[in-house]
Order: sequence, then C-alpha cells, then structure tokens
Amino acid sequence: MPHMSHEGRDAMRAAHHQIGNSLQSVASLLRLESRSAPPEAATALNEAGRRIRTVMRLHQRLQEGDGDVVRLDDLLGDVCRDVAELDAVDRDAEIRVDIQPFCTGAKTASALALITAELLGNALEHGLAGRAGRVEVSLRMANGGATLTVRDDGAGAPEGELKAGFGLSLVARLADQLGAQLEQTTGASGTQFELACRDVWWDSSCV
Repeated sequence: MPHMSHEGRDAMRAAHHQIGNSLQSVASLLRLESRSAPPEAATALNEAGRRIRTVMRLHQRLQEGDGDVVRLDDLLGDVCRDVAELDAVDRDAEIRVDIQPFCTGAKTASALALITAELLGNALEHGLAGRAGRVEVSLRMANGGATLTVRDDGAGAPEGELKAGFGLSLVARLADQLGAQLEQTTGASGTQFELACRDVWWDSSCV
C-alpha cells in the first residue's frame, strides 16, 4: 500500500469528519420533519432517518477500526440502540441483544447493519404493534460463519405469511448480495428471521 503523507492523512480525516457531519445533519433534519408530519409520512421519514443513522454508524466504525475491518458486536450493538431510541415512543417493548465478537469487511458489515436495523424495526413496528412484548437479536457462531437471528413474541401472522414491504424486500436483496440464506418463520406466537452468513470471523481478542 502506498505511503500517505501527513498532509494526506489530515485531508482524509477532514473529509471523513465532513461526511459524518453531513450524515448526522440529514438524519436530524428527517427526525425534525417527522415530528410535524402526518402519521404515514412521519413513519416514512423515521425509516429513512434510521437507515441514514445505520450508514453513519458504519462510517464511524470504519474510521475507528483497522482498515476495512469492522467489529460486528460494536456496530450491531450501536444499530440496535439507535433503532430502539427512534422507536421508543408509546411502545412497551423489551429488546435483548446478544452479539458475539465477530469481525468482517466493510461490505458485509454494511449489509448486516442494514439487515439488523430493518428486521428489528419491523419487529417493533409490526410484530409488537399495539402490544407489549420482547424482541431478541443475536449473532452466534454456526457452520463456519455466523447466524443472525431476530425474534419477536408479537402478533405474527396466523396464516404463516408476512406482507413484504420495502424493508423486508431490502433485507431479501441484501441477503442475496451476501450469498446468505434467509429463513423466516411466523405464526400466532411471533416471528423469527434467521440469516446464515459465511463472510465473518471470530475475533478471539474480544473474548
């Protein structure tokens, strides 16, 4: 890798700082607009803001990390906290997060962060709509990689099928890009998504 001068590193840091500030400004503007928007528009604005905050978290972790390697327990933990904060209004929900220490590259980390945010947001908004309940998010070693699981004990779908909106369609596309297997189980007792991902590795330094 070519050596970067001190001036080059300073310019790079300044550029990354500006990108982070710009993402934060857009997310804050969307949140502000959502407060005075009609309910349907407010939901769309909040979802857009959540996705931008997810990208912002990824960008932040890449700057803190070593090259393009991302710690998933840090990143996904932050993503879950952001979603919970944005969705905390008038909802009696318990969120349990168990992300084991894994690392991955930037591309896989970006997809997993967006998938986690979408599945958690979907569980809170639809699975626990109008009722108290619990959502569990976990990332555990399995079959030479890891399995991301998002499970809720909400309303589910008695007929065994969920209506696929933009969020779930995005999850399916991202899973395809990762070459990962996505399985969904839903019924009267809740919904579970499992994503089997290969391009991650255990970080023994975290243990």
